[in-house]
Amino acid sequence: MRVLEFNDAALTLADAERVHATSPGFAFAEGRRLLLGEAARQQFRAQPRKTRFRYWYQLDQAPLDSPFGEARSHADLAWAQLSALQAAGADGKLLLIVPSSFDSAQLSLLLALARAAKLDAVGLVDAAVAAASTVDVMPTVLHLDVQLHRWWLTRMRAGTEIDRSGGEDLSKPGLLAVWDACAGVIAEAFVRQTRFDPLHSAATEQALYDRLPNWLAQFGRGVAVTLELPAGLRSHRASLPADALNGALAALSGLLASGVAAAMTDAARTTVLLSARAAAVPGLAEAIAAACGVRPQPLDALAPARGALRHAERIRADGEALPFVTRLPAQGLALVEAIPAAALASAPEPTHLLSGDIASPLPSRAINGETGLLGLRLRVDNGRHRLVGGALRIDGQLPADAPLLATGQLIETALGALRVIHVRDRSA
Repeated sequence: MRVLEFNDAALTLADAERVHATSPGFAFAEGRRLLLGEAARQQFRAQPRKTRFRYWYQLDQAPLDSPFGEARSHADLAWAQLSALQAAGADGKLLLIVPSSFDSAQLSLLLALARAAKLDAVGLVDAAVAAASTVDVMPTVLHLDVQLHRWWLTRMRAGTEIDRSGGEDLSKPGLLAVWDACAGVIAEAFVRQTRFDPLHSAATEQALYDRLPNWLAQFGRGVAVTLELPAGLRSHRASLPADALNGALAALSGLLASGVAAAMTDAARTTVLLSARAAAVPGLAEAIAAACGVRPQPLDALAPARGALRHAERIRADGEALPFVTRLPAQGLALVEAIPAAALASAPEPTHLLSGDIASPLPSRAINGETGLLGLRLRVDNGRHRLVGGALRIDGQLPADAPLLATGQLIETALGALRVIHVRDRSA
């Protein structure tokens, strides 16, 4: 089974190990000839009047303002791109990975287009939830991703499961604005160092934009980058230090960092995740760390695919009206600071296990015996709860043999992290 991730920066066909095909959300029409994906992207600066790249962002069936090849709506272009992907290898069972920026009408249309393109879609899952399910996280999770036209922040709660709680635009446009800002800095470097202006002609401007993704990846590795652009029979070279693009992106990075900080209520209990696309933007991770006091965790490009395929049985559904899955099992909760031993010794008797923001009562202390709760095996001995199985660590340490439960302990399990708590009896 494979996945198809929907992001107009690049629709991605993948499995858990590798990417099989990508197709950025660009279309180019010349007469009746229609190019899609990378071939179309390679024309969007050279021939902008013949290029469309908003049809996923504005997915609908409304008539286009002017004819575009044989397409009459954004849905026609989306269908054509999905059909091309189907022909390129997306011909088996697929899980569709979709950001929560799609509204309900767009999700319904997307599923209809997938069927029309003969894609065998058997499941639909939120992109941020799938990605977050592959890493250990704190109880609050913020996931930042970038599309061509927007920066999208997804808010999630984590316990034994990752549960999406909302999403919002932080900035518009998205990757296109990053490319424009970086292209300006790089063009200035060529003018300054070689007297060659790559933005002077449409052909060399397109050549610069074609190379931007690879150059951005090099800047992201923190090394000086040598830039080379062909122009006719000549080739021009310029060099820039690793942080050369940070200044041009500082305003955007500051705006995004402020948006992440505004969504955060408790930095000590929050994980900030950056998609691979977002993490590649120079200076963004540093800006978020400075604004939030939390170092964001970059995800690799296959994180959404791995998360979806790991939980494929949870996501798969029968029929054409696939439910949008926005909750998946968590890999685990990252450790928070353990409560000091002296505080544990004086704490009241435990009554509940806390998973995320849900407290589950411990078995009655009046009845001796073993029982299961939230992945743990518990035994009641003479009115005390003992942990006899299911714990990987207790307060960061390997568990002793059948330890007593104590209020304040943090227990790591295969399903996530649990806090042992005492809930007061208000009727007493």
